[in-house]
Amino acid sequence: MKLIEPKLSYIEKTTFDECLKEMKFQDIHIDENYEREINLDHLTFDGCLFENIDFNIIQLNHIDLIDVTFDKCDLSNQNFDHQYLNRVQFKNCKLTGTTFIETNLKDVLFENCQGRYSNYASSSFQNVYFKHTDLQEASFYDTHCKKIELKDTSLIRCELTSLHHKGLDVSSCQIQGALFDLQSLKNLVINDFQAVDLIEILGVKVK
Repeated sequence: MKLIEPKLSYIEKTTFDECLKEMKFQDIHIDENYEREINLDHLTFDGCLFENIDFNIIQLNHIDLIDVTFDKCDLSNQNFDHQYLNRVQFKNCKLTGTTFIETNLKDVLFENCQGRYSNYASSSFQNVYFKHTDLQEASFYDTHCKKIELKDTSLIRCELTSLHHKGLDVSSCQIQGALFDLQSLKNLVINDFQAVDLIEILGVKVK
C-alpha cells in the first residue's frame, strides 16, 4: 500500500520544556524523555518526530496528530479516541491497550508495533497499513475499512465483528481464535488453511 508520508522537512530538535512554554508542538524533533508527570489536553501535534520517548508519565488527552512519526516510543494505554490522525507513522512502538475509538485515521502506518489489547472500535480507516504488528486480542468492532492492508500481522483472538469492508485481506495474518460474524466474513480474503478455522462459523462441520 502506498501511503502519504508525514511532512517533516522543517523540523528542529528541541525539548518538551521548550514546547511546553508555549504549549505548541509544531515542526519539532524530540528524542529526550520528560522527567515530570504532565497532562497534555486539546492540542495538535503537527510536523513532529518523537524518538525513544516513554509517554507513560505524559497523559495525552484530545490530541490530533498531523504529519507525526513515533519511532521506538511507548504509547501504551494512551487515549486517541474521537481524534483525527492524518499522515502518522507508528514504528517499533508499544501500543498495548492504546485506544482509537471512533477515530478517523488516514494515511497511517503501524510497523513492527506491539499493539495487544488495542481498540479501534467504530473507527474509520482510509489508507491504513498494519505491517509486522502484534494485534492479539485487539478490537475492530464496527470499524469502517475504506482502504486497509494487513501484512504478517497477528490477529489472534481479535474481535472482528460488524466490520464494514470490501475485500479485507487477512491471508498473511494469524487469525487463530479471532471472533468473526457473518457480516465480517462476507468478501473476506483468506488462505486455504484459514478456511478450515472459519468454516464452522457457517455451521459446516469438516469430517
